[in-house]
Amino acid sequence: MGPIVRARHPGLPGQNLMLSLSFWHQTCYPEMVMRNHESTSLIRHLEVLRAVTEAVSRSLDLSEVVQRSLVALTHVTGHEIASLHLISADGNNMLLRGDRGLSDELRRVNLELPLGEGLIGLVALSGIARRVDDASTSEDLLPAARAAVTTDGIRGFVCVPIRARHRILGTLSLGRQTEDRFTDEEVALLECVADHIGLALDNARLYGEINRQLEDLRRAQVEVVRAERLSAVNGLAAGVAHEINNPLTIIMAQLHLLAQGDLDPQIEEAMGVIDAAAKRAASIVRDLILFAEHRPPRRARCQVAEQIKEVVAFEEARLEAEGITVRVHFEPVPDIWADHNHLQEVLLHVFQNAQHAMRETHGGGVLSIYVKPFGEGVRIEVADDGPGIPPEHLPRIFNPFFTTKQPGEGRGLGLSVAHSIVTEHGGRIWAENAPEGGAVFKIDLPIGEPEPARESLRFESRRL
Repeated sequence: MGPIVRARHPGLPGQNLMLSLSFWHQTCYPEMVMRNHESTSLIRHLEVLRAVTEAVSRSLDLSEVVQRSLVALTHVTGHEIASLHLISADGNNMLLRGDRGLSDELRRVNLELPLGEGLIGLVALSGIARRVDDASTSEDLLPAARAAVTTDGIRGFVCVPIRARHRILGTLSLGRQTEDRFTDEEVALLECVADHIGLALDNARLYGEINRQLEDLRRAQVEVVRAERLSAVNGLAAGVAHEINNPLTIIMAQLHLLAQGDLDPQIEEAMGVIDAAAKRAASIVRDLILFAEHRPPRRARCQVAEQIKEVVAFEEARLEAEGITVRVHFEPVPDIWADHNHLQEVLLHVFQNAQHAMRETHGGGVLSIYVKPFGEGVRIEVADDGPGIPPEHLPRIFNPFFTTKQPGEGRGLGLSVAHSIVTEHGGRIWAENAPEGGAVFKIDLPIGEPEPARESLRFESRRL
């Protein structure tokens, strides 16, 4: 019996191959496609994060951080509609700080949103992200925004909170005009982007606070230097005034005696010149003495508007002669505790400074006086339409003896005296140039407290 020959089926290898390919296509291929899709999505998300991080890290300016982040976010993701709201300082509203792709009407509606109402307001209050597939039909959409959202064809919408240091700063929102839903991965990505933006916004806020504190410190240092300079000048002025006053008194007394006799006309004329010069010197000495004297304020209840009216009435004739019109704008303000005479002296010096500037520039002008509440006190603003103050002079205008007037027209003590009085009342005075031209002097005065009852103190001391 011969060997058994087994016949091979010619189609078996092909069938095995097809079965293998079919099995791979059903099991391995979908997994490979899914992994490829996940890898592509991951790369896309990383690109978004890198773009936003790079954008917000280039600046510490709050407005610039907002705009850069929105531009980067919409450019990389391809979304055309985005908005960023921040919670207002009082914590009651959401303020639109940046947007991309909003129509004029939708931007108007979004300028200020109530906290805790509407899709965006609820996210800001709860700190929980919100996603809807059709924003126009959402029950939580603000009624005022429904028409604009419908008109703009916004369908998909997602809003996430912006956090920093465990505080909610605001919200970041994206909208789609297609029927594509926002996926869980996209919401997670937006939350991550919002965290980056929140950190950048907090850094910008801290940077702004540091700059303000540095500016306050610089201003305080300037005030300290000015106070020390005033103290030194006060002592010098008192000594000079005393040394000059004695011989000046002798000169004027001798002139008075000589004038009682018969004099030659030429001698009499010469003595008149000497007398005028001596009187001017005496006037300068009196100003020095007043500047050097330390007169503690005698505080009493004071209505700022009434003090301004009295000073304006006192200067009325001169103002009219110089063609200067006075306009007053008084808002209701509380009474303050101040020395009436000292306050009027401050106002007089500031008014006269403005008068001189306007008279020298165009022979007249408008003097505007404003009184308004400010914090725990009152603010007075005195504005003129003169040439303004050169920027290099602003840091020096309250220094003693600093003046830009011609020789003989001023001694540079008025504003220095005003500064000393305001400072002694616990207030602040400074000058600025108005954008429309002219100078503005601003005076902040606290409400203050009444003087201690001196009579009762004296009575108690007598009893002791």
